[in-house]
Amino acid sequence: MNILGISKKYRLINRVRIVLRVLVKHGLGYFVDRIFIEPSLRVLRFHRYTADRKYFTPGERLRFVLEELGPTYIKIGQFFSTRADILPESFLKELSKLQDNVSPFPFEKVKQIIEEESGRSISDIFSDFSEKPISSASIGQVHSARLVSGQHCVVKVRRPGVEEVIAQDVEVLAEISKLAAKHIPELKKWNISELLEEVGEYLKRQIDFIYEASMMEKLRDCYGKSEIKVPRVFWDYTSKRILTMEKLHGTKIVDVVENRDLSTRLVKGLFKTLFETGYFHADLHPGNILITPQGDIAFVDFGLVGYFSFEKRKLLAGVIAGVIKGKAAEVTPHIKKLFGISHRKLENFERDVQFIVDKYGSLPINRIHLADIIYDLMGMARKMNIRLDSDVGLLAKNLMSLEAVCARLSPSESMLDLSKAYWQPLMSSGFLPHLFIEEAKNVLMSYKNAIMELPETWEEFVRLYRERVEIEHRISRQIERYTRRIELAGIKISFAIILLPVLSAVIISGIKNLRFDILVLTLAGFILLVVVLLKSMTRSANE
Repeated sequence: MNILGISKKYRLINRVRIVLRVLVKHGLGYFVDRIFIEPSLRVLRFHRYTADRKYFTPGERLRFVLEELGPTYIKIGQFFSTRADILPESFLKELSKLQDNVSPFPFEKVKQIIEEESGRSISDIFSDFSEKPISSASIGQVHSARLVSGQHCVVKVRRPGVEEVIAQDVEVLAEISKLAAKHIPELKKWNISELLEEVGEYLKRQIDFIYEASMMEKLRDCYGKSEIKVPRVFWDYTSKRILTMEKLHGTKIVDVVENRDLSTRLVKGLFKTLFETGYFHADLHPGNILITPQGDIAFVDFGLVGYFSFEKRKLLAGVIAGVIKGKAAEVTPHIKKLFGISHRKLENFERDVQFIVDKYGSLPINRIHLADIIYDLMGMARKMNIRLDSDVGLLAKNLMSLEAVCARLSPSESMLDLSKAYWQPLMSSGFLPHLFIEEAKNVLMSYKNAIMELPETWEEFVRLYRERVEIEHRISRQIERYTRRIELAGIKISFAIILLPVLSAVIISGIKNLRFDILVLTLAGFILLVVVLLKSMTRSANE
C-alpha cells in the first residue's frame, strides 16, 4: 500500500511524518533520506539535524527515538533488546535500558472499564479498592483491592485505547519498513514483513489479559512442583481488559541478604520447570521475585512467558554440554539443527563453533555463564543471517537476570555451580536423563495414540478407498462415453461426406427426369432415412 495513495487516511500520513521528524531530531535523518529517496516522497523528508546529538552512538540515538515516540515503540524496543540474532551488542545494550514507566490514567477510567467488563458495579465486586495504583505501565496499571469475600487481591486494568494505538503504530512501522527494505539492501535479509508480524503477535499477547491469566495458571501448576508460588487467578473477575489475582505478600529478592539456600532453591525450581515442561517466566527481573514471610519464593507479573519445545530443549542441552566439555565435534551437529541449516559446508562455521568451545571449554565451572553462551550462539546466527526463535533471546535475558540475582545471594558460586543437580549428568552423558525419559514417554504415547486411533483410522482408510474406487469408476465411464461420442462424430462426418455426392446426383437426376412433386417426395424420404439412421447410431453410442 503506497503511503501517499489517495485512499490513505490523513491520520496515518501524519503519524508517519511525526516518526520521521523524531528520527531527524535525534540525528537519524540519513535513514529518512535513504528511505524516501524517490522524488514523489520528498514531501516526507526533512533537513533539520540536531547538533547536540552528534556525539551519541547510533544505538543511543535509536533509544532516544523510541523513548520519545511512546509506549508502543518502547515495547518494540524491549522486544528487540533480546534479539542478538538480529542486532549487534551495541544496540542491545542501549535497548535494554528502555523503561516502561508512564503516568497512570484516572481512577474514573479504571472504574468504568471494570464495570463495562463485569456488567456490575465496582462496589458489588470489591469491598475495598485503592484509587492510587501500585504501578503503571504502557499496557496497564495495577491496583490493590479486596473482594467482597474478604480475599486480598491485585487488579490489573488495561490502559484505555492501547489496542488501537498499538494497531496504528504497527501500521505506521509496516509502511515505513516496506520502503526501508526496498531502498536499504542490508535490511532485506531481515524479512521485515515477517518480523513485524512477530512483533505484532508479541504485543497482542501482552495486551490480552486472558492469555496472561492462562499462562499464570499453567505456570502455577509447573512451578508448584518446585515449591515456587504463583498467584491464583480469580476467573470470575478476569477478562481481556481486567486481570484479578491473589495478592502475595513478601519482600523483593533484591532486599534479601546473602542466602545460599534461597539461590539454590530458585535455580532448582527454574531449571526443573524449564527442562521438564519447556515453560519459563520470560520477564524474571528482581522486582518480579518475592520472598514470602514463610520463606517461600513467589513469582509475579506473567505478561511475558516463553516456551521451548522438547526438541529445542534437547538441542540446547546438547550444545551447552558439548561447550562445557570442550568438544566441538559434539557441539557442531546440535548447532546446525538449532539453526535449521543443511549439512553443506558453511564458510567459517566450524571456526566459529571452535571459538565458542575454546572460549568456555577451558574455564572453571564457576566462571561459565550460560547466558553468555546463548548470546554467543545468537551472535553467530546473526553473522550467518539466520533468524532464531524469539524465545531463545528471552531465555538468555532471563538467565542473565537470574545470574545477577544468584551473584547477590551467593557471591562465591555461579548459577552453574548451584544447578549441578541438572548440569552434572549433562556433562557426563551429554544429555539430561529426564530428557531421555521424556523422549521415551513421547514415543510410547505416540504408539499408544496410534493404537487407540487404529479402528477409526482403518474405517477412514476403507471409506477413502471406497470413495476413490467410485470416483475412478465414474471417471472411467465418462471417458468411455466421451470416446464413443468422438467415434460417433467421426462416423457422422464420414457418412455426410459419402451422402453429399449421392444427394447431389439424386437432385440433378430428378430435376432432369422427374416431376417436381415426385422429386420433393423423393428428397423428403431420403432425408428422413438419413435422420433415422443417425438417431439409431447415436442411441447405440450412448448405450
